[in-house]
Amino acid sequence: MGRNSGPAWTRHRVLVLLAAVVAGAGLAAVVVGVDGSVATTSVAGAAQPKAKSAASTGTLAKTPTPAPVTSSAAAPAKVDPTAALSNAMASLAANKTGDFSVAVLDEDTGVTASYNAAETYATASIVKADILAVLLFQAQQQGTPLTDDEDTAATQMIENSDNDSATTLWDDVGSAAGMSTANAAFGLKATVPGSDDYWGLTTTTVTDQLSVMSALTSAKSPLDAASRNYALGLMRQIEPDQVWGVSAAADAGTTPALKNGWLPVDSDNDLWAINSIGQISHGGHSYLVAFLSSSQPDEQTGIDQASAVCKAAVAAVAGG
Repeated sequence: MGRNSGPAWTRHRVLVLLAAVVAGAGLAAVVVGVDGSVATTSVAGAAQPKAKSAASTGTLAKTPTPAPVTSSAAAPAKVDPTAALSNAMASLAANKTGDFSVAVLDEDTGVTASYNAAETYATASIVKADILAVLLFQAQQQGTPLTDDEDTAATQMIENSDNDSATTLWDDVGSAAGMSTANAAFGLKATVPGSDDYWGLTTTTVTDQLSVMSALTSAKSPLDAASRNYALGLMRQIEPDQVWGVSAAADAGTTPALKNGWLPVDSDNDLWAINSIGQISHGGHSYLVAFLSSSQPDEQTGIDQASAVCKAAVAAVAGG
């Protein structure tokens, strides 16, 4: 006999009544306990009845879960910053004077855009920022601080754009040879130092000038933090009449780090080189900007164009 027959079945005090209940094609087992409770379970292998409508059963129908709603409209594509910069420069064509190039680097995102980047120009006094970077780099390599005389000359060279101080420091760093060696460490590729008497005729590109500014600002620079802070401190204290160009793109209430240059490079036709490099805050981001130009009809016209171009360039890259 089976284990659940006879007395064992009686000891459980459970009466099981199996009834075939026809519900569509399905079967169910009704289990009745001695206390009168009833439970119904499906019989394994029985065919399941077809679902009845809520109206025929008087039960509430389960609302199906709706599929996720997706928008067929694609998100607007972000404008390429170089294209945005090119468009901004085209809009200034009606008032263009001479030739110019501009480059912008968003230090927070790493986005870089440039316009007419391959063109070379005479640096004029913006080379003084490069001289300062080389001076600090060499002092760092030698493990010695700047002397008092070097500190004084560096201050006058940057804050006042003093030419005699620039000549002194140009000689101190080893003139063209010393500049070339350090510039290679800074990643400059197209800059050619001028001669001992004509350091302002160093030629460069906007891309290389972004590298000069990166050497003075970036944590990845060969210059340590103390050297970078020293240089930027000087560049934030230039004479008020030299605050133009890159500074035009800075947010109100912020202090740009700036070095500008101006030089009549064609005395026969009175044409000028007008240049501006620096670091600014704009819209909560930090930007490096380089503007170079040639063949400007006069100093003020070139300055006005530098300011207009830098302002438009940063706005284009920031919104691109």
